[in-house]
Amino acid sequence: MLDRPKVVLFAVVLFLACGANSVIRYEVAPSAESNLLHVRMTLSTKGDALDLQMPNWAPGSYRLVDNYRNVQSFSARGANGAALATEKPDNNTWRVRTSGQSSVVVSYSIPNSYTAGAMHYSGPSTYLYVVGRISEECRLRVAVPEGWRVAVGLDEVADAPNEFRADDYDVLADNPVTLGDFLLDEYRSYGKPHFIVLRGATRADVDRPRLINICKSITDTQGAFFGGLPYNKYVWHFNVTDSVDGGGGLEHLSSTQITLASGLGPRVVSVISHEFFHLWNVKRIRSKPLGPFDYLKLPRTGALWWLEGVTDYYADVLLVRSGLWDANQLHDALISNLTSVRARRERLEVSPYESSWRVSEAANGRGNSQGFGVSYYNTGWIVGFCLDAELRSVTGGKHTLDDVTRALWELCKDSKPGFEEDEIRKQLVRFGGERLGAYYDQIVMKPGDINVESQLAKLGVAIEQKEEPFADVGFDWSADKEAKGARVRRIRVEAAVGGLQEGDIIVSVDGTRLPSDTNKNIATALSQTFSKAGVGVSMKLLVVRGGGEVEVTVIPFFATRTVTKIVESQNCTQEQRALRRAWYRPGL
Repeated sequence: MLDRPKVVLFAVVLFLACGANSVIRYEVAPSAESNLLHVRMTLSTKGDALDLQMPNWAPGSYRLVDNYRNVQSFSARGANGAALATEKPDNNTWRVRTSGQSSVVVSYSIPNSYTAGAMHYSGPSTYLYVVGRISEECRLRVAVPEGWRVAVGLDEVADAPNEFRADDYDVLADNPVTLGDFLLDEYRSYGKPHFIVLRGATRADVDRPRLINICKSITDTQGAFFGGLPYNKYVWHFNVTDSVDGGGGLEHLSSTQITLASGLGPRVVSVISHEFFHLWNVKRIRSKPLGPFDYLKLPRTGALWWLEGVTDYYADVLLVRSGLWDANQLHDALISNLTSVRARRERLEVSPYESSWRVSEAANGRGNSQGFGVSYYNTGWIVGFCLDAELRSVTGGKHTLDDVTRALWELCKDSKPGFEEDEIRKQLVRFGGERLGAYYDQIVMKPGDINVESQLAKLGVAIEQKEEPFADVGFDWSADKEAKGARVRRIRVEAAVGGLQEGDIIVSVDGTRLPSDTNKNIATALSQTFSKAGVGVSMKLLVVRGGGEVEVTVIPFFATRTVTKIVESQNCTQEQRALRRAWYRPGL
């Protein structure tokens, strides 16, 4: 467990508007008191005017967000310090009348939130860009108060405290920044430094050695999958929440930002793996419309089912190969995604390709990953599995979807311009023959049910549903740290709960007090207690109600629930078993 400041430098520095004319310089100065980021741009200029714009969407999040609304106190000055006239030709654009000045300093502010001693921001909602000059080199200087630290995935500028460089605006905008008071850990993979940044009020509740192991295992496994790591350093920006599991994130070229459940449950581990796999799939393995970007208009590509959904598929498959998950957890992920897909009737009308291609039309033209009732995440996971199983079956295990993914990497790495819309199909045919092309057309290009059961059978397994008995306590609850216990949310069976009421706060079970410090600890303790409950064996609950304590008796009763599992088929062959083992762990 390390807390090294070498990735972050401390100092309040003066902004120097000097250097090569081809460099556009940004300075960001946070204000904890006003919850603002003060941004200053310095750039050379020619002509009578220049236009600046604020991105209206962020790569990786395919929806319009109107970032222009957050720009405050916009102003511009020439090299001589004189104020320059500015105009607003449209919502997203600021025009500066340069009056023959050779350089311009633009200033503005962006709202931010100073929470639990730290601030965090994303590039597309913070940095204006100069129209027509996105390809120019950028420099970022972060002017922080004494004692603040800064973490960002950009390369440092030598001998320049808190200054970082980016090849162009796309790279600058694609690197979020955390600054202030945060926990910092470090590990190395493939000889490169990786930094784990934890912010938020419950950051100290995270099992940091376990999180380091999770991140390093994912890094090592995915680095081995692709044959190395495509960056100089990497930053995990974690915003920690008080919960057992769950989270979300957004990928970047040399970092990610993730909402992290402090309990480090399996779902958030999958999110961590997903966002890291995006280093390749989306950020570098991408269809051509996904870069360089038009920051005012959502891109149109039919490959989001691959770029997001197959990323999700590999995130889970590679967790098994890393040893962080077992095969049953991968099976559960398949069932969960399949259940979500089959719950939506729109799958019979909208193909995976169309759900990707038309994302910019969803939500009245503002974008939405489920705007047409078909999620390219869930559907892409299932399509990825089916294509993988088909390749393994057709080629007798000689080729897999791994080969297709690595072939796309070879086409796109080293800053190549991306693949054409039909390239995934071409690579499937390359490794599996025309049969794979026809199968692609069937499950990617056409709407309808996907026969996952037949693909599972090729690996010698089947979906099985059975009724599982359990002791039901008769009510629903959730952790409530503010109330220092577990809140009763819904009474389902009055006869079982002995006068328990909705809104009661459970503080003790059979004389054992529940923890009250975090939602994670409350939920974990009560879940473990109820999992050991016996049918007909009474439980005494001490609850807080109306300012006083009341004891109630709950008697769990016999109930059943439908459990869906993937099990080995009775007629599974040795060949199918070998294909399945190779799916879990190639080379076994």
